[in-house]
Amino acid sequence: MALRRASAQLWGRCLAVQRAEFPGAAAQRVFTTSSSSHTSIHIEEEVYNRQRQLIPLGNRVPSLAPDAWVAPSAVVIGDVDLYDQASIWYGAVLRGDLNTIKVGAFSNVQDRTVIHAASSSPTGLPAATTIGHYVTVGQGCLLRSVTLEDQVVVGDRCVLLEGSLVERQSVLAPGSVLPPGRRVPAGELWAGNPARFVRKLSRDEAAGIVPLANSMAPAVDQHASEFTPVSFAYAEAEALRAILKPGAALADAAALGDGSAIPPQPLPAPHKD
Repeated sequence: MALRRASAQLWGRCLAVQRAEFPGAAAQRVFTTSSSSHTSIHIEEEVYNRQRQLIPLGNRVPSLAPDAWVAPSAVVIGDVDLYDQASIWYGAVLRGDLNTIKVGAFSNVQDRTVIHAASSSPTGLPAATTIGHYVTVGQGCLLRSVTLEDQVVVGDRCVLLEGSLVERQSVLAPGSVLPPGRRVPAGELWAGNPARFVRKLSRDEAAGIVPLANSMAPAVDQHASEFTPVSFAYAEAEALRAILKPGAALADAAALGDGSAIPPQPLPAPHKD
């Protein structure tokens, strides 16, 4: 609690300096808090970031391997299991509020992909979503109650509906739509809407699926190194203070929120031609 209070104070001091230097800028962006009072506040005064990477729901709690990586803007909700070196990229949503979602080792779910699982399946097919090992799911995909076996590639913007199954060493071309209950046999390339068989994968194509999944590891290391387990907002606040008003002291904690620590600066006179 003390660390949170100190962080809030540092951020508030930085905002006080910013409002004093740019009094007209903050007034252009007014939002509403989530409190019951619905008080209008400036977005700069919202100290806490509402974005959460991991969200437990009751007894449904996300489970991550120590070396799994979830991007800061991705959301993992409920009963989701991420195995060794699995990676969830920016803007992706894994919503395990109704059933289980599993992402196998060395698999990656790329940007803006949504994965969900129904509570039950009227067809008797598995309602959980299971993604095997060395699986690559491209950008902007939608997966709901599907099973992807090991070494599968799902191209960008694919839609896989309830009960669909993609067997080992298979590829879905970008933009494909796999209808409910459809099965893609092992070692095949499917494409289209609805997805249909195109041809068998060559030996070289099948052998390239695992290296494709492994190729994400250096990118994961590079992106993960930019984010630390704890916030460095205080460092950003100090840097902003130095830019806005070098050598000036921050506002006192007692004056936070009212802007009284620094006298307001007059707006510049309008330019006349």
